Amino acid sequence: MMQHAHWSKRAAMAASFLTLVTGSAAFAASPADASGAGLTDEVQALKTRIQQLEAKENENWLTEERANQIKSIVQEVIADSKTRGTFADGPDIGYKDGFYIQTADKNFKLVIGGFVQFRYTYAYQHASATGANATTPFAAVGTNNQQNANGFDIRRARVSFAGNAFSPDIFFKLEGDFYGGAPGSNLTGASANGAAVNTTSASGNFGVTDAFIGYSWSDQIKVRAGSFKVPFTKAELMSDTKIGFMERAEENTPFDAQRAIGMSVFGDIIKNQLNYELNINNGMNSNQYRRVDTNNTLGTGTPSSNYDNRLAYYGRVNWAGSGTIAEFYSGESDLRKDNRDFIWMLGAAGGYESQNSDNAAFSQSTTTVNGISSSTNGFTNYTLNGDLFKGTVDLSAKWQGWSFNGAAYFQQVNANNKQADSGTTLAPFNTDKGSFFQHAYYGQIGYMIVPQKFEVLGRAGAILTEGNASIADYYSVGANYYLYGNNVKVSADVTYSPEAAFSDAGDASIANTHEVMFKLQLQLAF
Repeated sequence: MMQHAHWSKRAAMAASFLTLVTGSAAFAASPADASGAGLTDEVQALKTRIQQLEAKENENWLTEERANQIKSIVQEVIADSKTRGTFADGPDIGYKDGFYIQTADKNFKLVIGGFVQFRYTYAYQHASATGANATTPFAAVGTNNQQNANGFDIRRARVSFAGNAFSPDIFFKLEGDFYGGAPGSNLTGASANGAAVNTTSASGNFGVTDAFIGYSWSDQIKVRAGSFKVPFTKAELMSDTKIGFMERAEENTPFDAQRAIGMSVFGDIIKNQLNYELNINNGMNSNQYRRVDTNNTLGTGTPSSNYDNRLAYYGRVNWAGSGTIAEFYSGESDLRKDNRDFIWMLGAAGGYESQNSDNAAFSQSTTTVNGISSSTNGFTNYTLNGDLFKGTVDLSAKWQGWSFNGAAYFQQVNANNKQADSGTTLAPFNTDKGSFFQHAYYGQIGYMIVPQKFEVLGRAGAILTEGNASIADYYSVGANYYLYGNNVKVSADVTYSPEAAFSDAGDASIANTHEVMFKLQLQLAF
C-alpha cells in the first residue's frame, strides 16, 4: 500500500508539471487507480505530448529558414537593380556646393547652384586736365569739372546647372547671368540701311557665361569644349563669389582674356599639387557672340566673325608648394578652420592672339586692349591689329588668418601698320612704331580680425605702357563680414585712382578721370 501510494503521488506531481508547462488540463484529470493502470496512461500521454512538441519545433525551424532564404533573394534583387541605374532606394539628394540629385550608380548627377550680388555704389569723378579724351566724360560741363552719382544695382544674378550624364566621366556645365546682358549680340534691331545693330544693354538681359561639355580619361587628361574661362589670369579664374574685394584688381583688366569659345586639355600632373591647362579658342571674349554672329563669314564690312584663321592659344600651370590647389581656388581670403600652416601657390600662364582690324575679307574687330596710352598722354582702348603676346605670374599665400594675392602682367603688341582705307595708320603711336608693350602689377593683403567672420583688406597696383609717362595707379581698402563663409557675406570697399586708365561700368570707373568709388554689397551664393 505504501508503494502504491508513493507511485500515485509521483504520477500526480508529473501531471501537475505537464499541466503547468503545456497549459493542458487533460493530464491533471487522470487520477491513478489501485492497479497502476493510471500511471501507464500518464506516461504514454507524456510521450505523445513530447512528440507533438518536437514536431512543432521542426515546423518553426523550417519556417525561419524559408524566411531567411526569401530575405536573401530580395536583397540580391535590390543589389542588381542598383547596378542597372534604378531608384530602388530612391535618388541620392542633398547639398554640397549646390543642390544635387544623382542616381545610385552615379552615372547621372545634376547640381543646381547660383548667386546674386546686390550693390550700392557711390562714384565721384573729376575730369583730367590732360589727355585727348579728357573732356569726353564731361562734355556738357567741361574739363576739370566734377560730377558724382550713386544708386543701387544688381551686379550679378546667375544660375548654373552642372554635373555628369550617362557616366561620371562625361561632365557638363550650363551657366547664365540674368544681369550680364549680351554685349555684341545683334539678334534684334536694325539701322536705317538694314544693318544689324546692338540693342542690348549692360544689365537686365540674360547672357550665357559657361556652356561646355567634357570627358575625363583620367586625373591627368581631361578635355572640354564650349564657352568657359580662358586659362590665363588667376584673378579671372577665381569665382566672382570668392574674391576678396567686390571686383578684381583694375590692373588685371587690360590683360584678362575672360571667356571664349574653344576647347581645352587639362588635368593634374600631381594630384592637387601641380596642374595644367592648354587652350585654343576664337579669341578673348568670343563667348559674347551668338550664332548669328559666329557663323558670319561675309567679306564686306566688319562682320565680327568668329570664323577666321586667327585662333588664340593659351596655357597655364599651378603649383602648390605647400597646401593644395583647392585651398587657394576655394577663396582668396584665409577662411580655413585650421589655419596654423603656412601655405603658398605659384602660377604662370602665356597667351597669343592675332587679328586684322581692317576692311578686308574676314575682318574681326572684337579684341581691344584696355588702357593703352596715346601720344597725347591720355588713355584709350586699342583695337588689336596684329599679334598680341602676353604672359603673367602670380603668387598666393595664407597663414593664420593672413592672405596675400599678387600678380605681374606683360603683353607685347606687334602692330600691323597696314594703311586703312582712310589712309591713316592702325598703330596707336607713330607710323614707324611697329610694336609696343604694356605691363602691370598689383598686391593684395587681407587679415581676419575675427577668424572666419570679419576681415580687412588692402590693395595697390599700377598699369604702365611703353611710349608714355602716364601711370595708371589704383588704391583700395575694404572689409568683409562673413555670415556663412563666402556663401553669405557683406562687403564694403573704397577705391581711389588719380588717373583711371579705362572705363568699367561694373566698377563705376571712367577713363581719364580722377575718381573715388565706394561700394557696399550683399552676396548670397548657393
